This record gives sequence, structure tokens and C-alpha cells, in this order.
Amino acid sequence: MAADPRLLAKARRELERDVTAYRKRRALWRERLYAEEPRLADLDRRIQSVFLEAVKKLSPSAIEEAAGQSLALQQEQASLLEGMGASAGSLEEVPLCPACRDTGYAGRELCECLLERYRAVQAAELSSLLDLKGQSFDSFDAGLFSTAIDPVQNSSPRQNMEVICELCYNFCRKFDEQSHNLLFSGPPGTGKTFLSACVAGTLSEHGVSVVYDTAVRQLAQMEALQFGRGGEDAEMAVERLRECDLLIMDDLGVEFITPFVQSALLDLINTRLISGKKMLISTNLGKADIRARYSPPLASRLEGEFLWLDFFGEDLRQK
Repeated sequence: MAADPRLLAKARRELERDVTAYRKRRALWRERLYAEEPRLADLDRRIQSVFLEAVKKLSPSAIEEAAGQSLALQQEQASLLEGMGASAGSLEEVPLCPACRDTGYAGRELCECLLERYRAVQAAELSSLLDLKGQSFDSFDAGLFSTAIDPVQNSSPRQNMEVICELCYNFCRKFDEQSHNLLFSGPPGTGKTFLSACVAGTLSEHGVSVVYDTAVRQLAQMEALQFGRGGEDAEMAVERLRECDLLIMDDLGVEFITPFVQSALLDLINTRLISGKKMLISTNLGKADIRARYSPPLASRLEGEFLWLDFFGEDLRQK
């Protein structure tokens, strides 16, 4: 999956900070042990010098002899440390993450130590826009929704939300296998933002790069880049919209419609469709409103390339 370059850079800085702090703690620990038992420092110096001298001689017998001397010195060192209540490896240069030796990469893949920090950085950013802690699949309460059958939908809001919640959960569980995008349509307060947060939080926890924002702000970023405003920040923001694993666009339909907006939306959706990157769009508009508001090519993609999920019922925010 594609990691967000900006967030990954921040995660790398977090890792570097933690590694630096860890090494400082190790160094202070060694200095404390040396102060308690000066013989330890002397043994350390002798262990290093034994091999350096053997390497200079370029003799196999000298290296073999050095190995024996070094082993004896290490055993003496371990005995001293044990007597001080410390482990035998207390003086060794041990990396914070043995899997990648603090590089952040295990082979060509991101190491779990870097991924863990990446997930935390992404969750912090998403949490500034969404209530990820309060809104999750685990906290979904079907009891908030009415059981009264809607004559138009031939279903109750509770039944409808249970189905949609299950679809969204499976969308996350099988994210790599999914080929469809999601479109939430319905009036305010019917659960669209709640389920957007559920999807964003769940996928973010699994290392999926998620970008969430309103359509207005996302289009403003694209406009800033198009008309030479915002510089590198605008360029990076638009790259995130195009390259993230999942783009969540909230409140589509409240933006001011211009030829640029029509073109930018179509370009963004086409770019992501062609590259196979998924989207979740939330809107208060119905299908008829979409056709009336947007150009036929854009309306066609919104209807034909997205799994359209209708939300209905009373406004839970007012309730």
C-alpha cells in the first residue's frame, strides 16, 4: 500500500527521535556502570584493541589467538556485570529495533517500528477532523435508529444502518480485494460521518494511507495548485489526494460550482479510478440532484463507479 510521503517523513522523524533518546539512555547506563566499576571500561578498550592488533598482522593465527583472548575478556566482563546485578549484554550496542537495526526498513519493506509510528501519526491527523475514538465499529449502536418502516425505502432506518455498517466493515476487512468505491447519500445526521470515521479509523490502524477532508477544502487545494498559489504545500496536498490508498471526500454538493470545479472533480475521480485507488464520498444529494448539479460525465461516474448507499431517518444530532 502507498504510504503518504508527508506522514511517512514525520514518522521517520519520530523514529529518529526515539532512537536518539534510546542511545543516550544506553550511553548514560554504560557511563554509570563504568563509574561503579572502572575495570569494565578497561576491559572494553582491551577487547577492541585485541582485534585491531590482530587485523594489522593479517595472520589467521593472530586472529584465532585474538578470538581466544577476546572471549576470556568478555567472560571476565560478564562476571563483573553479574556481580553488579546487570545483564551480560549491558555494554553492547543494541539497536532499539533489532529487526531493522533502527533503519526503519526490513529489506525493501517498511519495518513494523516505522509502520507503528506512521499509523500513530496518521491517526493523530485524522483525529483532528474525526472522532476516531468515539466513532468506531465497536461503538456502533443500532438502538439509536428507528424501527419504523419507511414506506418509500420499505425498510426501517435501523435495518438499513445494520446492512450498511456490515458492508462498510467488510469493505475494510477485504480492502485489498475490493474493486468498488463507496458513496454515502442522505440527509444530515443519519450516520454518514459516523461510518466515514469507522472506515477511516479501521483502515488507518492497518497501515492504509487515508486522507479525509471536505470536498470544499480538497477542491481549494486543487485550485491553489492550478492557479499557482500555495507552492510546494499545494503540490504535496494534491499529490496526497491522488495517491493515498483511500480518499474520503465529505459533504460533496456544498461547494460552489464552477467550470474548474466540474473539471477538477472529474479529473480527480478519473485519476483514482484508472490507478485503482479507492474513494468514499459523502453527500446530502440524491441521484436526481447529482444529475442536475454536475456534468453528465461526472454524474455518470458518481452513479456508475460507486456502490451507492442511501441513508435515511431522523436527524440523530438533533435527537
